Parts: sequence; C-alpha cells; structure tokens
Amino acid sequence: MWALLALIASMTASVQAAELRIALQDADTGAGVSDAVVEVLLPPALQQAHLAAMEVSVDQVEKEFVPNVTVISAGSRVTFPNSDDILHHVYSFSPAKVFELPLYGQGQNVDYFETFEQAGVVELGCNIHDWMLGYIYVAQTSLAVKTDEDGRATLSGVPAGEYTVRVWHPRSASEGKVVEQTLVFDDAQPANLRLALTLERDNRLRRAPNVSRTRYR
Repeated sequence: MWALLALIASMTASVQAAELRIALQDADTGAGVSDAVVEVLLPPALQQAHLAAMEVSVDQVEKEFVPNVTVISAGSRVTFPNSDDILHHVYSFSPAKVFELPLYGQGQNVDYFETFEQAGVVELGCNIHDWMLGYIYVAQTSLAVKTDEDGRATLSGVPAGEYTVRVWHPRSASEGKVVEQTLVFDDAQPANLRLALTLERDNRLRRAPNVSRTRYR
C-alpha cells in the first residue's frame, strides 16, 4: 500500500509544472528589453520530454530579417521566404549551423528549408546587403521564450525543480551575450525573473537607398 502511494506521489510530482514570469529592463534607460531570449536549462534526463520540433519562417522584408530574433527548439525546420522585389543571398557561418542559400528572388525557393539540430545561436547574414543581421536561437528544449516590446514574457510548463535560467540578447554586453541565474520552480506560485541588462549600441552600417536599376541592391 505504501509503495503504491509513493509511486502515485512520484508520478504526480513528475507532471507538476510551474510558470516563469519575466521582466527585463535596459540598465541605462529603464526601458523594457525586447527580443531577449529566456531559456530554462533542463538536465539531459528531462530534455526529451520537453522537446517539440517547430516549423517557422524567417522572412526578408525591406532588406531586414523578420523577425529579427527567432526562437526554436532543436530539431525544428525554418524556411526563408523573400518578400522583397530584389534578390537576397542568405547565409550563416555560425558553429551551430552553417548553410547558404544563394541569390533568389521573391516567390522563389518556397519549398526550401533548413533543419536546426544543434542548440546555439545562429547568426544570419545577406551576402548582398551587409547590414542585414538576424538571429535564430536554437534552444535545447521547448522551454524558451522571447520578450515582447515591453521586455516581458511568460513561460509555462516548467517541471518542478531547481534550474539555471539563461538570458541571451544580441546586444548584451555580458560575456557570451548571456546572463544566467538559478531559480527554484514549483507549482504553488510563479517564479519571477527580473533583470536589468547592459546593452551595447547597434553599430550596424546602413547603405544609402540605391537609385540604379540594379535589382539585387
């Protein structure tokens, strides 16, 4: 009888899920920090149960990657449509994913996709438009979320326990562009993550509008 009760208690604990509420601010201005990725790092034994592959798109609109930051879980597929009436040439040399999608125009390569198996940050570029930068954050599991314009986000479904929470932002001044903090999660009340991030300036060069008839500019 006691063994049965212990088994039921163990099974109940295993399905308990907690919520993480996130609020990130710019350390200099106090404004909310958007496009920051917050990931709960689970031990290997729990990762498979919290992993679900996705299919998402990173578009190219007015010579920018849209969205600028995309969050996916390992094993997800990403398409790269071109909504501009000019040519783009997408590539990445990041260790987490090296690929190249040579010159293509609007409506082309609609069936093309890349699968991102390795966790890490993949930096996107365009061989034609040097200022175009985008980021795909490949999380170990599905327990990752991106902050909104106010620097806020909510992440549900975190298993009860103590885990490291990683915060990444493309302009973070921290080493490796990440800040980590240990939090305890239980289903009794939400866990809260409130941080002030020091951000670097966006120093990307911008080209003047092209006035020629060359369609790949």
